[in-house]
Amino acid sequence: MSIENMLSTLTQAEKLAAIDFLWRDLVAKPAELMSPDWHGDVLQARIENPSSKPRLAVDAAIDEVKERLNARRTQG
Repeated sequence: MSIENMLSTLTQAEKLAAIDFLWRDLVAKPAELMSPDWHGDVLQARIENPSSKPRLAVDAAIDEVKERLNARRTQG
């Protein structure tokens, strides 16, 4: 059985538990978790060309991300 087929049989709660397990497993060995080269390019571009938008407090930024995700879900 493929991973895709196996995951399709899981409930939403089981899928979230699987994500949690996978994330904990990946971050347990950070030296083995390499970022793609393009991440460095994006970071460098952002350092060289900072956004002109005012910075948000962490709580406000989290709320904004949640709003954007919810908007995408309802547009689908």
